Amino acid sequence: MCKKKMKMKRSRSLSPKPSSSEDDMKRIKLGENGEINDLVLHPHILDFSDDVLLNIFKYLSPQDLMAISLCCQRLGQVAQDKTLWRRVDFRASPMLLNDLKKYIKFLQPMTTSLAIRGSLYSEEDAGLSFFNSIKTICTHLKELIIEEYYINGDKIQITDFPRTTEKLSLEGCQMGYLPSNKSYFFKMNFHMPNLTCLILSNCQWFTPHSLLVISKMPKLKELRLNSCHRLGECVAYTSLATRFGFKTLETLDLRDTALGDSEVGCFTCTKTLTHLYLECPSNLRNAESTEQESLPLNREAMLNPPVYEDGILARYWVEGRPHWENYSFERYSITDRVICGLGSDTCDRRIINNSAEGVIVVEEDRRVFNNPHLKTLVVRNYPYVTNSSLVHLALNASSLEYLDVTGTSVTRHGVETFKSQRANVKIVSSFKET
Repeated sequence: MCKKKMKMKRSRSLSPKPSSSEDDMKRIKLGENGEINDLVLHPHILDFSDDVLLNIFKYLSPQDLMAISLCCQRLGQVAQDKTLWRRVDFRASPMLLNDLKKYIKFLQPMTTSLAIRGSLYSEEDAGLSFFNSIKTICTHLKELIIEEYYINGDKIQITDFPRTTEKLSLEGCQMGYLPSNKSYFFKMNFHMPNLTCLILSNCQWFTPHSLLVISKMPKLKELRLNSCHRLGECVAYTSLATRFGFKTLETLDLRDTALGDSEVGCFTCTKTLTHLYLECPSNLRNAESTEQESLPLNREAMLNPPVYEDGILARYWVEGRPHWENYSFERYSITDRVICGLGSDTCDRRIINNSAEGVIVVEEDRRVFNNPHLKTLVVRNYPYVTNSSLVHLALNASSLEYLDVTGTSVTRHGVETFKSQRANVKIVSSFKET
């Protein structure tokens, strides 16, 4: 019995094992797991859902979206999703308006922002057709940024831009064929009634007579005219514009412009102004320093200080001594005179009698000014801004939060005194913090 059993056991153990369906299933599962692991380690872009693709595509430039849309039908549909074309910025590289025409099919009625940058090439009729397409398609466009393009003023007028625009930038653009009998911005206040921000930085074609039209904008809050070097050609236009317009203006950038006390004094009468930026152009700074080195101190001029056209006596303190400004530079210089016109009130000194004996009679008159709510003031690189301005601002500019007087003639003691009186104001100067 034992021998038979042992034989049976041996025979069973030595017999070949029959094929089983369970083993086949195991091999199939192992193969499937390998494919899944490969998908996890090396996913294909088409394996993602549309929502995932949209989250990826939102980080791409319009140029990249255009390239992806040409890959296949599905990616083309996702690349044209309206959420990707609400804010469109082409400024990564300069583009001709002719090249931009192929992107028009991607723009949507809900596109709210469009930014383009060129390289000052002349493009004849391409610009007009492009902007007409934008007006037709982008019916809710609020922000239009056009930088460094050549614009033919005879063919592309201000009324060719979308009426819904709230922010318009023509920074660095050049204008040709401008009308001689009217401003380029003629009737802009009727065509763009909702415009709140206008940026004309580095627009060398801009002249002060355009201020009259711009000042009529009913909702304009921000105006940037920095590096517009022709702005100071006529003070009369500035005076009229600020007297009858700019009813809502809050931010004004006049850096790197050849403006003097007269022009800036006009702007400071704007009641709603809260941010004012002033900085002397580098070429005027160099010219002024050369003049000071070459011209000796005029003692006679110190004894008989000049009187401005409005009758205000001008006297300034630079480096602890009286100094009367040179007329060759004063036309384009910001001084204590205009800075002391900021704030709630100031003392106006006016000559009423200049007798033969050399006695000067000065009448003082307290005047109330219109802009006591100035929060930010930047006055950089003007040598005739001194501690007198700091004293006045400390007493009268109650809403001031930020003050930059870098490159002026204020002293360290003047800055420290201002800090002690107005600890809540951040002041920036040429002196390092101690």
